[in-house]
Amino acid sequence: MTSSKDVPSLLMRQTLLDRELVKPVGRPVIRLLPWLEVVSIGGTAIMDRGADAVLSVVDELRAALPEHRLLITTGAGIRARHVLGVGLDLGLPTAALAGLAATEAEQNGHMVAALLAADGVSYVAHETVAHQLAAHLQASRAVVSNGYPPYGRHEFPPAVGKIPVHRGDAGTFLLADAYGAANVVFVKDVDGVDVGSGVVGRIGAAELLDTKPEALPIDPLVLQLMANAKHVREIRIVNGRTPGALTRALAGEDVGTVIHA
Repeated sequence: MTSSKDVPSLLMRQTLLDRELVKPVGRPVIRLLPWLEVVSIGGTAIMDRGADAVLSVVDELRAALPEHRLLITTGAGIRARHVLGVGLDLGLPTAALAGLAATEAEQNGHMVAALLAADGVSYVAHETVAHQLAAHLQASRAVVSNGYPPYGRHEFPPAVGKIPVHRGDAGTFLLADAYGAANVVFVKDVDGVDVGSGVVGRIGAAELLDTKPEALPIDPLVLQLMANAKHVREIRIVNGRTPGALTRALAGEDVGTVIHA
């Protein structure tokens, strides 16, 4: 006796919870832009420090354009902390706070793009970077965008408090992994990750989470996201206030701290 089928065609599926759909896929996930290199510029770490810090990083990015195709993202700084403080005082929900903080990250992105405008670099909004990044990088060697993910009203509620968990670092990492980027560099104002005994050159994300250093230069959520990432298996943190550090990182040299999955 032939067993009956719930659906008339194998091209149809009952639900996205189908065990045949959620099981591991045999073929590898396609890297959409395997040549892409992502550089995240910290808001508080770099942008808030003004011309001395920002112009130095911009100069290194400009010098890298002939050899690299870059997606440059920016995070939020002290102004976002202020607006979050006001929003919390007003009782605004996490979803509203996420949009407010992302606004400052966007402003920082516009400033970086303006400084690189003579080199053909422009700021692109979330919708554009999500769907037309490849086209823009055929016209220019780099584009700038907001590092915050565009979750907005769909932002995840945090386990504690109301501060959005997906911020500039996490958004940058998610975008880099979605495109299958070759390299991800976070430009901060420290030489790397200090676990108490000094800056380490290389450390695992899980180990770093267990270590719980007093000051972590990136959003802790990034370390959790690395466990399930399909392409980006390591990231690098460098000091943007150290001349040449970003250039060396893009060249693949041993600088800063590498965090691996």
